[in-house]
Amino acid sequence: MWADIVSERYDLLGKELERKGIDIEEVKRKVAEFKVEVPSWAFGAFGGGRFSGYTPPGAARDIFEKIDDAALVNRLTDASPRIGIHVGLDNPDETAPDEIKMESFKRIRDYADKQGLKIGSVSPTYFMEGSQFGSLSANDSETRKRFIEHTLISAEIASKYAIGLLTLWLPDGSLYPGQVNMREAERNVKASLMEIYEKTPSSVRMLIEYKLFEPGTYHTVISDYCVACDLARLLGDRAGVLVDMGHHAHGVNVEHIIARLIESGMRCGIHFNSRYVADDDHAVEPNMQIFRVFHELTSGGVIGNADTQRNWDYMIDQCSPLENRIQAILHSIDSLMVSYAKALIVDEESLRRYQMKNEIILANRVLIDAFLTDVRPIIWMVRIEKRLPLDPINAYAKSGYQEKIERERMEQR
Repeated sequence: MWADIVSERYDLLGKELERKGIDIEEVKRKVAEFKVEVPSWAFGAFGGGRFSGYTPPGAARDIFEKIDDAALVNRLTDASPRIGIHVGLDNPDETAPDEIKMESFKRIRDYADKQGLKIGSVSPTYFMEGSQFGSLSANDSETRKRFIEHTLISAEIASKYAIGLLTLWLPDGSLYPGQVNMREAERNVKASLMEIYEKTPSSVRMLIEYKLFEPGTYHTVISDYCVACDLARLLGDRAGVLVDMGHHAHGVNVEHIIARLIESGMRCGIHFNSRYVADDDHAVEPNMQIFRVFHELTSGGVIGNADTQRNWDYMIDQCSPLENRIQAILHSIDSLMVSYAKALIVDEESLRRYQMKNEIILANRVLIDAFLTDVRPIIWMVRIEKRLPLDPINAYAKSGYQEKIERERMEQR
C-alpha cells in the first residue's frame, strides 16, 4: 500500500519537475548515491559534561561498540559507509593518548570491515592533558614537539588503516588580551604544520578546521576560514579547509564562504550539524541554510561526481548530551538527503536568466520554490528500491536495538 502511495506522489512530482526541464530520475540517482561520514564520538560518552557526565542510556563504551552502532545506521540508510575516529578517544588499547600503539588500529579497521564500514577521517586529539596553554601554538617547544608527534602518528593511522584523510582542529587561543603574543602563536602553528605536512605520507590529505571561539574566548589562533585558507595554501595541494557549520558568528553567510572556497579550487570538507547559540552539538535540520549550502555544492560541482577526486568530503559532527544519539544521527542523514534533493531540483536556467536581468525577487523565488517543494517522494522511492525502511528513525525505534544495547551495555559495566 505504501509503495503505491509513494509511486503516485513520485509520478506527480516528476511531472511538476519535467515542466522545469528537470529529470526526476537523475535527481533520484544522485540522492541514492549520496554518502556522508558519521562520527565515532556521537555514539559514546564524549560530550555529556554539561549535565554532570550524563549520557543517554545504551551509549557505546568503546570504539568497537561505536562501530556496531554506526554499522546499524548504515544498514538503515545505505548512506553512511564511513566512521570518523578520534585518536586518543578511540584508542583500542584504552591507554593514554601519549601511549598509543599505531598497529593496534588495525583491529579497528578489521572490525569495521566485517561490519561493512570503512574508517574515514582521522582526528588527532589536541585537547588532551597539557594543551591548556596551547598545542601546536604553545610557547613551550617540548609541548609543540609532543603534539607534532601525536599528529604524525595519527597521519600514519590515516594512511595505513583509513582513507588517508586527517582532520585538524586546534583548541589554541587565549582568554584575555595580553595573555599570548598572537603573531608568535600563529608563527608557531605555521612552523608546526609545515613540519607535519613535510613528514606526513604523500597519500594523506589534511583538512584544517577553524572555530570562532572555544576554549579561547578572546582570540582563537585559527579563527575563520581566511586563516585556515592561508595555512592550507602555505602547506600545499594536499591541504584544504574544513568548514564546520556551527563554528561561525550569528548571521555569517556560510554558503558564501563555501562558494569562495569552491571558486578557489581548493578541495575542502564540511562538518554538518545545527547550532542555536554557540556551538555545533545538534543534529542537522532540513532548514533554509542547509539547503542553500547544498545549492552551492551542487551548482559548484563538488558533490555527486563520478570522479570522486572532484568531490569534497562530507561528514557529520554532532554530539549533544541529552537526545538518543543513534536517532540523532539518523535524523541528520535524513535531513541531509532532503536538503540535497531540494538543491538538485532548483530551476537553474530560470535562476540564471533572472540573475542576468537583475530580477532580484524573481531569482530569490526560484530558490524558495525549490526549498518549499516536498521532495520526500524522491527519498522514499530511493529507499523502496534499496529495500530500506521509508523512515529510518521510526524503524530504529521499533527495531529493539535500543533496548538491546541498554540491557547488554548496562549488564556488562
